[in-house]
Parts: sequence; C-alpha cells; structure tokens
Amino acid sequence: MSHLSRTLPVKRAAHVYLVRAGELLLVEERMDDGSIFYGLPGGKAYAGETFADAAVRQVKVETGLNVTDLDFVSLLEGELLTGTKNECYAMFSRFTAHFNGDLHPTDPEVVGIKWVPFEQVESLVRYGPPPECEERNPLIWVPTRDFVRGKARTYYPI
Repeated sequence: MSHLSRTLPVKRAAHVYLVRAGELLLVEERMDDGSIFYGLPGGKAYAGETFADAAVRQVKVETGLNVTDLDFVSLLEGELLTGTKNECYAMFSRFTAHFNGDLHPTDPEVVGIKWVPFEQVESLVRYGPPPECEERNPLIWVPTRDFVRGKARTYYPI
C-alpha cells in the first residue's frame, strides 16, 4: 500500500472568552450569504505571531477592548474541512482574559457585539451549509459549549 503525503495549509487562530456576570461576549459578523454569524472575538494569527499576541490584537480590532492577563483554556487541533477548497490543519487556541475599555469595533466585518447569557449561547450557533464554511462546522463550537457548561477540556482533537 502506497502512502500519499500531502501538505495542508496551517490555519492558526486565537479567540477569547470574555465573561461578565454569567454572560459571554460574542461578535456578530455578516457572512457572504448575508446571514449573521455569532462568534468569539479573536481570529487568525499572523505568521510568527503567538496565539496570545493574536488574541490581544484581534480582540482590540473586533471589540475595541484591551485584554490582559490571558489564561489558556483549550486548544482545538486537527484536519478540518477535508475535501473542500478550504481544507487545512487547524490550531485554534482559546483563552480567558481581563479586559477594559469601551466596546468600539473597528473591523468592518463586525456588525454588532452582544453580551449573551451563558444559557443562550448555544441557541445562537448556526451549523452548515455551506460545508466549506469553517465557522459553521459543529466541531468549532464544542470547546465553547463545554466552556459555558463549566466543563472545558484542555485539548480537543478534531
């Protein structure tokens, strides 16, 4: 049996669980199909950028908030979206952090920011289609589901 190797692009991203009084801060972004997607503040890390630095930078752009004292919560890692044009090896890191400042997003893709009670977070998640849309892959939301239930694990293999 021959082994065919292939090289997948690596996608590294960092997101932050910002919490106040049983609520989680979510950003509202408009997808290509016009629908609203709710996600954690954060996003893609630049080449050579640490997950923590990416988290601080992305949260500032998406929310206007300054985050400090990041605490690592979990890493989601593995092959994602296999067989689609967006297939990649994903490494998604999640943190909690202290925060200060005013909500003022400067990212043009962010159309709103919302404090959502923990018990309502899962009801905002929309899965599929299209299948190549990473944000709608249920695996991406498993760490967040566990976090709001108080059962976060450190490592989530895809």
